[in-house]
Amino acid sequence: MKSAWRNHKKKIIFSTILLLLGFGFYYVYVRLPLITGYASKDMCSCLFIGERDAKSVADNEFQFSLIKYADYEVNKEERSVTATVFGMRAKTAYFTPQNGCVILNGTERKNWKYHKEPLFQPREIPLEESLEAFVDNAKLHQAIANHFKDDNPEEPYGTRAVLVLKDGKLIAEQYAEGFDKDSKQIGWSMTKSVFNALIGIAIKEGKLEGLNQSHLFPEWKDERKNITLKHILQMNSGLKWNEDYSTVSEATTMLYDEDNMVNYAINQPFEAKMGKHWEYSSGSSNMLSGILRDRMSEKEYFNFPYKYLFDKIGASSFIIETDASGNFVSSSYAWATARDWAKFGHFFLNEGLVDSTSLLPSGWIDFTTEVANDSKGEYGAHFWLPTKEEYPNSPKDMYFADGFQGQRIFIIPSEDLVIVRLGLSRFEQPNYDALVNGVVKALK
Repeated sequence: MKSAWRNHKKKIIFSTILLLLGFGFYYVYVRLPLITGYASKDMCSCLFIGERDAKSVADNEFQFSLIKYADYEVNKEERSVTATVFGMRAKTAYFTPQNGCVILNGTERKNWKYHKEPLFQPREIPLEESLEAFVDNAKLHQAIANHFKDDNPEEPYGTRAVLVLKDGKLIAEQYAEGFDKDSKQIGWSMTKSVFNALIGIAIKEGKLEGLNQSHLFPEWKDERKNITLKHILQMNSGLKWNEDYSTVSEATTMLYDEDNMVNYAINQPFEAKMGKHWEYSSGSSNMLSGILRDRMSEKEYFNFPYKYLFDKIGASSFIIETDASGNFVSSSYAWATARDWAKFGHFFLNEGLVDSTSLLPSGWIDFTTEVANDSKGEYGAHFWLPTKEEYPNSPKDMYFADGFQGQRIFIIPSEDLVIVRLGLSRFEQPNYDALVNGVVKALK
């Protein structure tokens, strides 16, 4: 009897172990395309756009979540990176100067119709540097230096650049080892804010009707045809979306397992009433890319950001990567130097004025900083707004671009101030309020 019970017990234990192993394998296996997609794309971009060393990327960018288990192989001749996990679910990202790094999922490389013509080259306008009397330089540099300090060396904040513009002039900048003023760094979701500007410019140029324009995609023949540009910019479309990056979600599937991100985004169903429900959505941002593309020639579309925005502000380092179908990934994939990110921030600080000419429609900044419905006061139109809880000591008129792992552009009209912070915050986020408050207090 005891022997039978022992055997039964062993079977239960063995079955439980098999079940747990099976669950663990399934948990990882369904995430493999996301792991290898992220690893191949990120390594490719860091190498061929950021001009980084592969080992540095693997030792830093890969050291979080399940990404740490990815292996990679670099092909310098064809400028590609292939990533696998234990030899499984390989994904390859290919670099071209016009498209950046692109993962080819269902698209075969021989059928990949990437943009081959040289892009419009924006002019470079150097930032004017200044040591004005109204700045306490000791306090200013201490505030910046403090932001590079880690409370826990085992979990560093990973600050790579902090830069300050006052009255449009560069008054301070600091970089981590391995980075400098010429280093292109990814903005992640700060790209969304870039497309706020591009939509505004397109309206000003007459390529779009205005914020209340609906019937945005021919595929939207149902109630979705009533979604407006304003709904999309304020994340109020009502379409189903999950922005969770820790699992298989709409966001991770779109970025790492889809060749046409615009089509994926516009085919989401309703989950709430448009205009009433707020849902942060990279899908909404990529719809903006599709809206622009549908209203321009291919040549005009690919050159539009460079000719109508980056050239005007003198930011020549910018590159916006595309998906395999040639859509700008307007949710995530803009790269630039810290100085050029600062020029973009100053463009908004200056309310879209360049050489006394307004590139944005009248009232665009007011719209950008208008609280989106149901956003709890945190969001405007593809820009974030400060809350008392997170920014108790920062100026109330501040608004900011916000990207994954701690990318920030703080725009403070009352102080005529732009603060850029770039980095790799894989653990806790640093105290941005202390940075902003420290810089403001250094201004006499």
